[in-house]
Amino acid sequence: MKYFPRTKQFSQALAFTIAGLTLAACSPTSEQAAEEARLPISINEVMASLINHSADPIWVAAWRNPQNDDDWRELEHLARQLQVGGALLTIPGTGPADRIWTDDAEWRAYAQQLSDSAARAVNAARAKDVGLISRAGDEIVDICESCHIDFKPAIPTMNIYGELSPTAGDI
Repeated sequence: MKYFPRTKQFSQALAFTIAGLTLAACSPTSEQAAEEARLPISINEVMASLINHSADPIWVAAWRNPQNDDDWRELEHLARQLQVGGALLTIPGTGPADRIWTDDAEWRAYAQQLSDSAARAVNAARAKDVGLISRAGDEIVDICESCHIDFKPAIPTMNIYGELSPTAGDI
């Protein structure tokens, strides 16, 4: 008993150590957790339904100057959705290329750039600054087009919802 004193502190430390080791043994590693995290839809569906839906009004805002507080609030809301959408692009979904894309460092960099530009669009909408929202919209278009050239050059939306993005002539 000389070597294992039964003090309250020793008992608590031993209990915490055992509990920690037990939890660590039962918890998935970060690799296992990442492996298990999956979107319930394909990344392409995220892009067509969330990214396009949120991005288009932001880059169109430079042509259709927001007219009132509601317009700016809507742009802020859409920019926040786009910011989250960029993060979602790093999680594979049900699509056949999703794991390939999300494992690619360049893909993840594009997704981060999209989130960063969307954050700038949030700030531009809060400031009600047409110049800044225009600049953020231009960045978003450049990021999306570059990513599509590198990863999806054939059909941007794979025609899930038809061709979505308006052009200046449509406005």
